[in-house]
Amino acid sequence: MFAEMQRRYQGLVYSVIYGVTLDASESWDLTQEVFVKAYECTDFWGAGFHQKAWLVTVARNEALKYRRSLKSRLRYLVRFCGLEGASDARELENRLIRAEDVARLRELLAKLDDEERQIITLRFSAEMSYQQIADEMGLKIGTVMSRLSRLKERLGLEFAEEES
Repeated sequence: MFAEMQRRYQGLVYSVIYGVTLDASESWDLTQEVFVKAYECTDFWGAGFHQKAWLVTVARNEALKYRRSLKSRLRYLVRFCGLEGASDARELENRLIRAEDVARLRELLAKLDDEERQIITLRFSAEMSYQQIADEMGLKIGTVMSRLSRLKERLGLEFAEEES
């Protein structure tokens, strides 16, 4: 039962975390940590418990916590200095998604600020409604809708420019 739930939501949890961290290797580790927390949560299988919403919230919180951590800063310095080789997680990611799409998506996501990446990730990876995103991020629904509209337009234009 737990393994089935994990398979069902693993991609969602990973994409929410990756949308915040932009680190494929660490995103896989944090994804597993989220599922450990789910396993240890006594209410997780209770009636009326919203598993998907809980997983998205915990994934986002874990990713934000990671990004603030000293380990994150040290890993960034190691990558910046060119001392890190390709990881198994990155190779797995490239098998799951075509390499050129991964590179373009990384490039586009890197151009966004943290809040913009979170809005895009919550809307399209977590499939959250505008109201759910507003509640999760502490924004007004109109703010979420307008930012998402501008982001979709901007990302669409950037994709079109890169293709031509």
